[in-house]
Amino acid sequence: MILITGATGNVGKELVRTLVSAGEQVRALIRRGADRTRLPADVEGFVGDLDRPETLSAALDGVRGVHLLSGCWDMPGVLAEIRRAGVEHVVLQSSSAAPSGDMSNAVARYHILSETVVRESGVPWTFRHSKY
Repeated sequence: MILITGATGNVGKELVRTLVSAGEQVRALIRRGADRTRLPADVEGFVGDLDRPETLSAALDGVRGVHLLSGCWDMPGVLAEIRRAGVEHVVLQSSSAAPSGDMSNAVARYHILSETVVRESGVPWTFRHSKY
């Protein structure tokens, strides 16, 4: 099972479709129950909030991989929940601005900080640098 955060956003919805087409079991973290209607029928929707890590445990149950958005307020708490759930791999959706290391750039900064937390989490990871 793969958990997709941001599953109804631009990148997330395409990722959900691609994974489902490839035969993967997909679970989506959504903000509101009504967002379930925006998901493919065979995708589980779990209400949770990346800014409130305590809301993630049910969504993480049985998950082996997570596609994670950058920039939540409590990234260490999110990664602690992911680690506690026994997730095997995290793919962080980051920005092509992050490798610059330019902390004066607001976009780069929150991605750089997110990448640092993921690196230090103890969970195997991959960064996906997208152009925004």
